[in-house]
Amino acid sequence: MDEEFTLCSSCGKQVPRYQFCIYCGYNLLKDRGRTPQANEEERPTFEPPMPTTSFVPEDTNFSRPLAEGIMPPFPMAPFMEPSGDARDTQVRRELLKYQIWKVKLCGIFSERGMPTRVFTNIWEGYGDEVTRLQRKIEESLRARKTSYEDKKAELENAKLKIDELRVRVAIGEISESDLLIRTPSIRADVESLEREVSRLDEQLREEETKHSGGSPREMFEHEQSARAFVSKIDGLIAEGKISMELGRRLEVEMEEIREYFSSMVGDQGEQDLRNEFDTLEVRYKVGEITLAELESLKREIVTKLERHWAN
Repeated sequence: MDEEFTLCSSCGKQVPRYQFCIYCGYNLLKDRGRTPQANEEERPTFEPPMPTTSFVPEDTNFSRPLAEGIMPPFPMAPFMEPSGDARDTQVRRELLKYQIWKVKLCGIFSERGMPTRVFTNIWEGYGDEVTRLQRKIEESLRARKTSYEDKKAELENAKLKIDELRVRVAIGEISESDLLIRTPSIRADVESLEREVSRLDEQLREEETKHSGGSPREMFEHEQSARAFVSKIDGLIAEGKISMELGRRLEVEMEEIREYFSSMVGDQGEQDLRNEFDTLEVRYKVGEITLAELESLKREIVTKLERHWAN
């Protein structure tokens, strides 16, 4: 009985004992030392062309990377770098997040307690992130100011060109017709630069007053939480939970955080109401009003703010 498989002398693969190799199309009968039957001789034999690459069905490992130069079935879209405004917005949102976390950390530490070392480790980590993000904001603002100043200088130079041309006409270096030809182009440059300078100036003012998107109510609540923690620092020192050095440092940093939240207000009317809190604190510290009066007056201001936000 004949073997079921044989070796193709053309491609070297083990193949079924057919007339032609299933991989390269070679006539296997030539290797067997036999001739086709009569009915096979009457039919023209067709030998398929040799493929340029052989197909290897044994390789079914689909986890292998695609060969170099072959496109994947679903090419990924190119990565789009966010615009400068989008990056600035993201950085400010990140800054707001860490400032809120710092205030919440202080609240948990003073109300529920935690190991002082754990508190300081997390606090310092948040502080490092705040410093990094603030540096990014300052760099972006500085770059915008530089761009604005450069455009202003370019505008001034463009304006001077017309005066220079008039002087050159008076000297006789150029003619009146030359002045008339060159002036429209320079005036067009001046108008274009004026629009660009105005746009950059507006962007710069918006950048200097831009905040991270939190609502005034939320910013007020975070500010009051920071203020409340500052009032508890002396007690934490007296209880031995924090050292005097750490307490004074927290006092300074929390005051900066409070001012950060206080700066993100909706309008001047709201700012005036919020500033009354600072005035009340001073009046209480000098003994003009009692603690009960302080809390009562604070509640009145909060009521006014609630009405302000509702409108």
